[in-house]
Amino acid sequence: MRRIITLSTFVAGTSIATACSCFGPNTFCGVLNPPYEEPEWWIPDAVVMAIPLQQHYYGIDVVIVQVFQGEMNNDTVRVWGDNGALCRLYTGWNQGDTLILGLDRTDLMGNTVVNSEYPPDLEREEDYMISGCGVYLLDFEGGLVVGHIDEPVEQTMSLEDFTAMVEQCTLANGIGDGPQVDPIVVRTLGAVPSIEWRATSGPLDLVVNDSQGRAVFRKRWDGTALMLDGLAPGAYVVEVRRGTDRFVRKLAVM
Repeated sequence: MRRIITLSTFVAGTSIATACSCFGPNTFCGVLNPPYEEPEWWIPDAVVMAIPLQQHYYGIDVVIVQVFQGEMNNDTVRVWGDNGALCRLYTGWNQGDTLILGLDRTDLMGNTVVNSEYPPDLEREEDYMISGCGVYLLDFEGGLVVGHIDEPVEQTMSLEDFTAMVEQCTLANGIGDGPQVDPIVVRTLGAVPSIEWRATSGPLDLVVNDSQGRAVFRKRWDGTALMLDGLAPGAYVVEVRRGTDRFVRKLAVM
């Protein structure tokens, strides 16, 4: 059985364990077919069955047993988790466990948002990471997949049914039907990020929250390009509301 997963607040150079201001779909199917208009932000690059091998600082090497979705180049990959300063899952899994993981190629943020307890520049481009913003981890026990699979309650599902579920959820998100239009564009020019809205225009409410969930910027917005100056280095969540719709983006200011 996996250990309890914890998240962390962003504090560069320190290690703490309070809740990260991070949210996402509340089922595994949800991250494959997210209920938002920016699906590519949530969908993992690969869904795999993996067995943990050896811990490597705040990451872990896993052997890939089965690939349900996406392409993996190696039988063994390194997966980076939370270094005490990132919105990722804790990777202290027991050797010999069998897990279902939704993996993304690492964004290398652990090399920038550092923790002095670890050596620098550990993450490599060929490595993966596991997000804490949604359900990206399930157990596999006694031939059954266990966890919040397609309902936000503890479930069990046969491997055959889970494989079919992954296919259906992946098809439902429109992969392969052409490029998705991302309504929110966040760019970083030097140390000053900017945000722009590319979808149907109209009154928008823009809020930028810091890693502790505190609003540091609010504005009634028309969607035109806006510089978010004055933000201190750190991790933020950009939230845009249009009527009852809600859109979010993670943002790191260096």
